[in-house]
Amino acid sequence: MTVSSLAVEQKPCFQFKANFLPCTVLQILYYNDAILEQQLSSTLSNSPSFFTDLPVIIDLDKMKSQDAFDFAKLKEILLANKMILVGVRGGNEAQHLSAVQAGLPLLPASKLSVTEVKPTKKEEPVVRLTKLVTTPIRSGMQVYAKDSDLIVTAAVSQGAELLADGNIHVYGPLRGRVLAGVQGNLQARIYCSVLDAELVSIAGYYLTKEDMLKSPLSEGMKQIFLDNEQVRIEVL
Repeated sequence: MTVSSLAVEQKPCFQFKANFLPCTVLQILYYNDAILEQQLSSTLSNSPSFFTDLPVIIDLDKMKSQDAFDFAKLKEILLANKMILVGVRGGNEAQHLSAVQAGLPLLPASKLSVTEVKPTKKEEPVVRLTKLVTTPIRSGMQVYAKDSDLIVTAAVSQGAELLADGNIHVYGPLRGRVLAGVQGNLQARIYCSVLDAELVSIAGYYLTKEDMLKSPLSEGMKQIFLDNEQVRIEVL
């Protein structure tokens, strides 16, 4: 083996990178192929472009039945609606076996689970100073405020993305995607005056632009918050 060939072999062929990929959790309350297919098609018809090619995780935590069900059929239903099933979390041993037989990985419980026991004060993360951005956030840019709030005093363009573990305040026109409480903070809120976002999310619960257009709001400062697992928008 030559020195040059050894150098090629020792050159790293991969690297790990942290990233926030869009992923939807489909929480199953009970399972019926026909009903699921009909309701899913009806729901997705309201926002077809948003869900196209979106990875989906099946959550069985709230499923009342303990029976195993056909994950292969479920994959077909999601694929027919242009969604990609990537894994399963929650459930019992029989459901886990069915998932594995269908070639699906079993995923750990999410930090966003609303049934999770709240940590004690000693375990709560220390909130850092608020992250302040004073320049426009253009399409393709992503800004993340880890363990803190995020304040943006300029415009946020379509195709941009804001993320924060705490609250998000935007004093310019708000477009793009904005996700507050991304580590599971159910009390996080979003504040803005001009709301034209593609998606708003609190602790993993979200509204798409199509959802927001159904209930247009009057002008003024708005707050977006979570109320009983539903994202609400109201004018202050």
